[in-house]
Amino acid sequence: MLYFILRPFTNIFLRVFYCLQVKGLHTLPVDQPLVIIPNHANAFIDPVIVAMLPKRKIRFFARGDIFKGRLALWALESMNISPMYRLSEGYGDLKKNDKTFEECRRLLSENKAILLFPEGICVQSKRIEKLKKGTARIILGIEEAMQLKEDIAVVPVGLNYSNAPYFRSRLFINFGEPLSVLDFKKRYAEDKVKAINEFTQFLENEMAKQVVVVKNPENDELYTGLTEIFVRQWMEEEGQDTKDQEAEHFKNQALARMLNTMQNENPSEVESLKTIILPYLTTLQDLKLRDHLLRKDALSKMSVKSILNDFFLLWFGLPLYWIGLALNLLPYHLAKKIANEKVGKVEFYASVYANAGMIFWLIFYVLQLVFISNVFHRWILTFVWAILVPSLGYYVIYFYPTMKKIFGRWRLLGLVKKNKAEAERLILEREEIVQMIRSALETTNKKV
Repeated sequence: MLYFILRPFTNIFLRVFYCLQVKGLHTLPVDQPLVIIPNHANAFIDPVIVAMLPKRKIRFFARGDIFKGRLALWALESMNISPMYRLSEGYGDLKKNDKTFEECRRLLSENKAILLFPEGICVQSKRIEKLKKGTARIILGIEEAMQLKEDIAVVPVGLNYSNAPYFRSRLFINFGEPLSVLDFKKRYAEDKVKAINEFTQFLENEMAKQVVVVKNPENDELYTGLTEIFVRQWMEEEGQDTKDQEAEHFKNQALARMLNTMQNENPSEVESLKTIILPYLTTLQDLKLRDHLLRKDALSKMSVKSILNDFFLLWFGLPLYWIGLALNLLPYHLAKKIANEKVGKVEFYASVYANAGMIFWLIFYVLQLVFISNVFHRWILTFVWAILVPSLGYYVIYFYPTMKKIFGRWRLLGLVKKNKAEAERLILEREEIVQMIRSALETTNKKV
């Protein structure tokens, strides 16, 4: 029951919380046993956001230790969630998974859909964690035990967050092509251990195709710097829409492959990039500037006319912005405060922030409507208010980046006025960095 009640709300609120783009949803079969296998970076957000997208009802699983008490059991079952016990929760509880596995067998034999996280843990990283063998055991075991007439479709999904904990981060969800289990069915009958190992590695390889993989964790910060400096410019040079997250994703993957190749063949080049790019970005951070402000095409657009346009845009846009904040900010401010104070692991931050924000906003919204209705006793005013609050909330979301860019341009002008030599040095340094990235990409592409 709660599954169908909450699904439309999560569909709306998570699309507000994240800048969401989805690719490949059409690949999901509608009348075939289906197992969806995403990477796991963002605690409870991951299963909810994947399950809300397909038309099919998705059964997913959560750590067994939260299934305590009648209320929790009822709520989780109503949300179509079953327990999955791990060794870390106690060896004695592992036997309880037999019931969960039997449920998986029943659902798949009825052409239903389930969602599993093969990594077994939730970690925010730019790579696929080593897969646990449980997913392969479940899928191959079910295929053998049920003697299904139809192949089980296994769909790898890449959840690519730009900055998972934070409001309005980009999220590109990449559904891969369905994988066949039949190729491993015969091998499983002959040698179960070998087939499980091979199928696990096969799943890991296919999942890696849907995400960005930076093999060396020590290069994560450098990778982030490379994408910030080069991806948007690269997309514009090739005539691509910079808001197209699919195109951005492929560019990100290309830079990650470049970095992995360099790390493997010539680690000293990677270290050279770090010594130039990371200090450059640190300087920008200290000056509260963004890299895109120092691009030649961005600088050429700055003029007296553009400054006046920015001024009038703020003059007319800020009043609505402040009204929108007054009507919508408090719930998210409270949710963020709770997340900051209560959440210890970054992987759980967005789950608390987003879900608390959704609940608080709904309460705040209803209270506003009740207040307007009881004070003014005019249904038309209540109706207008009901439309006005979310509309101004959306306005705030879309005006805020524009406002940030304007203030960024003004800070750059302030730097030029105060220390022109420093501004010119940063502009030249950026051009050198871009040329280094181009050269590294060209070298890597020749080797591929």
